[in-house]
Amino acid sequence: MTFKKYLPVFITILFIQLNYSQKITKSITYNRNKDKSVSFYYNSDTPCSVLVILKFKNLTNASGNIIKKTITGFGGEIHTLQPIRPNKSIGFSYSAKTIFGNVNAKPNLDFKYILPFNEGKKVKVRNLNYLGEKFGNSAPKNWRSFQFLTKPNDTVIAIRKGVVIKASDGVKTDKTSRFGYKSNVNSIIIEHEDGTFARYSVLKNKSIMVNVGDTVYPSAPIAIAGSYDIDENSQLRLSIYYLDKKILDYDFSKKNKENLKNKTHLNSYVDPVFFLGEGNHEKLEKNNSYIGVFNNSIIEYEMSKREKRKWKKNNLLIKKR
Repeated sequence: MTFKKYLPVFITILFIQLNYSQKITKSITYNRNKDKSVSFYYNSDTPCSVLVILKFKNLTNASGNIIKKTITGFGGEIHTLQPIRPNKSIGFSYSAKTIFGNVNAKPNLDFKYILPFNEGKKVKVRNLNYLGEKFGNSAPKNWRSFQFLTKPNDTVIAIRKGVVIKASDGVKTDKTSRFGYKSNVNSIIIEHEDGTFARYSVLKNKSIMVNVGDTVYPSAPIAIAGSYDIDENSQLRLSIYYLDKKILDYDFSKKNKENLKNKTHLNSYVDPVFFLGEGNHEKLEKNNSYIGVFNNSIIEYEMSKREKRKWKKNNLLIKKR
């Protein structure tokens, strides 16, 4: 998307992602200032971390062909181009790219998550291998992804406080075949305070209970576990990850040529510690069964004082945007 220097002073670029009545709206705008400088801004209707990449062409009377800036929250200033010759205007055309994540994030690797199922629910867990390894590619850094074997219609709950940044729904179960893996599934992505993301996938069609922009707290019901095919194969897939700094050097022109064999991994993963009861915090072992458990201390751990007061008064675990 390119804009020439003779376009109006204030331009808005809208990026819209539709998810069956849900949408994320992000905008990049620029403003020509009285001192001949040009300021660029990012805004969103969803508070989250975003890496913004501006690439300039035909840039005159200013320097900086590529700008990369992490913006958190609802938005902020990306960059201001300063004129080399103070009395002359800056000329440019540019393209913009946004990627969810914060390359400066410092994941709390000791954080204690709760299991994604209701208290007392017993679920077996398997470790998932990275599919690309079958084609000769290496796994992403610290790869860890779980498959929880559930009962049909088991409720999926939030494992940590966070903001919903993506909710994809509308994929129906295909009972005509049996599948070990499908890329097109219903899923929810939630960003946490430390810049990590949790992706909950293989959710039942039309079962998602949250919207983009909602804040969820631990144990909040967010969806129903689903299946690729028959109900007896009900499951939940869960992974926790964050944006890797290597994205800062990534050549996006090569992205369309990548596949499972040569894909560049732009996320690093977390092998989380789970709360399994008072004094019992463990990393999950494959093929073991675990029982969901949580308490008020875990639910309130990342709440502000105001959130705690509301929680104790109303017992609400989802704050609508």
